Amino acid sequence: MRSLTHPRRAGRIAAVTAAGALLVSACAPSATSEADRPAKPVNTDIGAKPVTLTLLVTSGTDVPFFTALGKLFHAEHDNVTVKVTSQDYGALTTNIAHVLTGGNVPDLVRVPQFGNLVNNRLLTNLDPYAKVYGWDGWPQSQFASTRVAADGKQRGTGSLYGAGPGFGLTGVYYDKTLAQRIGMSRPPATVAEFEGLLAKAKDAGLQPIMINGKDGGTVYPLQNLLMDDAAKARAVQDWNFAKPGANINTPAMVSAATTLRRWAQDGYLPADVNTIDQTRAPAEFLKGKSVFFPSGNWQAPGLDKAGQGKVGFFLFPPGEAGGSSWAMTAAANLGIPAKSSHADVAAAFLDFVQTDPRARQDTVTLGGLVPAGPVNAAVPAAPAGSAVAATVTAFQSLLKSDGLVGFMADATASINVNTLLPQTQLLLSGKTSPTAFAAKVQGDYERDLGR
Repeated sequence: MRSLTHPRRAGRIAAVTAAGALLVSACAPSATSEADRPAKPVNTDIGAKPVTLTLLVTSGTDVPFFTALGKLFHAEHDNVTVKVTSQDYGALTTNIAHVLTGGNVPDLVRVPQFGNLVNNRLLTNLDPYAKVYGWDGWPQSQFASTRVAADGKQRGTGSLYGAGPGFGLTGVYYDKTLAQRIGMSRPPATVAEFEGLLAKAKDAGLQPIMINGKDGGTVYPLQNLLMDDAAKARAVQDWNFAKPGANINTPAMVSAATTLRRWAQDGYLPADVNTIDQTRAPAEFLKGKSVFFPSGNWQAPGLDKAGQGKVGFFLFPPGEAGGSSWAMTAAANLGIPAKSSHADVAAAFLDFVQTDPRARQDTVTLGGLVPAGPVNAAVPAAPAGSAVAATVTAFQSLLKSDGLVGFMADATASINVNTLLPQTQLLLSGKTSPTAFAAKVQGDYERDLGR
């Protein structure tokens, strides 16, 4: 396993030029039916009349990040004021269809999952904008997860319904001081080695892992354990993209659920894990309340702000030494509601955040994300030794190894809120078995897809 947390060269580490070869599958632009096209021709000229562009994003790090991007856009187009509002991730996932059919529809919305938003035509088809702005000439793998078939079920194919400033990445943060106390001199090379470190942490009177079970953080290590137990990620990605016949009720899923439940039973997870949310978890971690914190790169700027150089990051270890490492990734998706009052301005904002050098730099330093955009775009940077730099380096290594996989939580519109989140909580509290867990997840997935 490569050490990703101690860059040796001085200066600054550059982020990837563009999120070019991003997901494990790439899709060429698809033909668009006339019925799905916007009612009027698209226009790249946003004019000079005053416009308030409203964004609805998820609570937490999304708000300051998109607020900063909005200020940059306003500086470029002083007639456009960007107003950012937010909802909790779970609430937005549950309420988004109601929001998009209501009377106060935003111009851009963070889209956790697509599903019925597409087949009910609640989102604007972005193919015409991709053509006029030249997005269809960029590496298309960065749009794979936001292309959706007309029935709203299978992703990775069909028309484009979302774009965003950058891409998330999951892994494991660690407190460098506490890691030294338990004898960790390098990132663990295998899951077994990681479990050995968890045991050492507990024996030293430390909380091994801090994680947010209240709002789904525990699904991240579950998915990594699943891919490690299966020794491959293709089946999971097929499941995420709703390919026909995809099945996650497998021995690998049962094994992964068994391991995660054992971590809870052994005290490696907090006793109140199911009450900890994604705001409390990083705060507790920064207080020195745990050695490890599995989460995503969106946490890196906040961790650096609290003390640059104090926190390291490594990819979740493989099942066997020398094996493949995988991480979950997804675009920070923004969609344009079909009822948006300013669709052309919203599309101009989407183009701006992917191409403007200042916006791309903020995507790295404020959002903690790897920027999207054209392959020849300006190269943002992150300070050497920072948590942000470590996540960028990890992303680059996974691009080379084809190790980026979508989130299970995004497989269907309701799988996260209605199934993965409550079932994982039941699993960790000992109220369901790993076998029942795997069967329930697959059963609800098939129900969601109408199979």
